Amino acid sequence: MNKVSISTGCLPRLEGRQFYELESVLRMIRRLLKESRVDGFEFVLLPEWDSDGPPLTPSSAPPDCEKHAIDDLARTLKAQGFPIVSVHANRDIGNYLCSDDVDKASRGIKLTDECLSFTKAVGSKICVFHFWDTWKLTFNLVGLEAICRRFQTTYPDIELSIENVPTRYVGKTPFQIMQGFRHKTLDLKWASMYDEFNAFAGHFTDVSNIHVQGKLQAGGLVPTVGCLDFEDAIATAKRKNYSGPFTIELEGEASYRVALNYVSRLKSHVSWKAPF
Repeated sequence: MNKVSISTGCLPRLEGRQFYELESVLRMIRRLLKESRVDGFEFVLLPEWDSDGPPLTPSSAPPDCEKHAIDDLARTLKAQGFPIVSVHANRDIGNYLCSDDVDKASRGIKLTDECLSFTKAVGSKICVFHFWDTWKLTFNLVGLEAICRRFQTTYPDIELSIENVPTRYVGKTPFQIMQGFRHKTLDLKWASMYDEFNAFAGHFTDVSNIHVQGKLQAGGLVPTVGCLDFEDAIATAKRKNYSGPFTIELEGEASYRVALNYVSRLKSHVSWKAPF
């Protein structure tokens, strides 16, 4: 049975707090476990929490926002016993791995190992990665595939799930880039942006996680780019016997109650195959 999960990256917004406020994340996890039908969470390891330097990717957080060591985060989650369905690795990893700077590329390897170790520590089996620099026109794809295989061997019980994030790689789309990676996270927003959902539809055995990323509208989620019908896409995934989690990623303004209602709606749909 598919699990319904929520990304922790959007939780603080549901109570008017900033995305990097850990206490808000933990508070909202407790509340949702008590008041909703959610099965668990995708815990996002924010680069904003890293004390070694500011994020490489754009961020609205101030440079002096709160910092948290990854080992401390793992201990906190383990102590609370929260159901962590998946982990979203530091989103800067792809930028580091694709860097021409040897030190930055080495840091990407280190961060990958730390995120996988964290995933193992909190008892999750899926770690989602942005594995390439979305702005680069070309990069060593064969090298990235080799890095992924090496870590998959080191962490055989964890699926290194590569997300279909945007790309400017000349002549390639996200779906085409992903074909050399064993496990995949299908983000419906990005599939909508590139009109690639149908390409993924024949490969659901390779998909370990589906991100339902969009804004709430009329009780459902809709993409902020493209025109993919999320309800049809979810129904298609069910018909294709997709068995992994559906992970909600809320964009924009959202009230707690409306979000709660969507969790219940999605849970009913994926559990009982009820129509949306």
